[in-house]
Order: sequence, then structure tokens, then C-alpha cells
Amino acid sequence: MDRLGSGRGRAAARLGAHARSHEDHFAAAVTRGFLGTATAAEIRAEGERVIAERPWPTGWEDWRPPPEWEALPLPEDWHVV
Repeated sequence: MDRLGSGRGRAAARLGAHARSHEDHFAAAVTRGFLGTATAAEIRAEGERVIAERPWPTGWEDWRPPPEWEALPLPEDWHVV
């Protein structure tokens, strides 16, 4: 067992394939009634949508600062670490 949740996780990660790491926990949450089946279906659909958009979007890809923003001046000793 590896940190991706299955013995195949390392191979899947190495090959760039997607692996669900907490599928058993998700199924248990549905079985125990913490998540309804409709909510679980929505979560799965969103997960599949995000996986299909690899590399995974963060929402910041197209962000640019407003043009009126000016660069802040660096302190005189900026190069000293």
C-alpha cells in the first residue's frame, strides 16, 4: 500500500495516470449517510471535470494586475540575504 491509496498508485503516478486516493473513505461517507447519493454524484462529476482539464486549473491562470498598479520599490539591501 502506498500513499496514493493502492499498490498501483506509484505506477499510476509514474505514468501520469489519475489515481483516487480516498475512494474507500468517500464510499463509507455515502454508505453511512454523511453524503447523499445526489451529492456524491455531483462531487464525482466535478472531480472528473477537473481531471479532464489537466493541468488542473487554479483560477489564476489568466489573472493580470490592474494596469494602474506600479511595481513596489525594492529596499536598498534587497540583495542581502
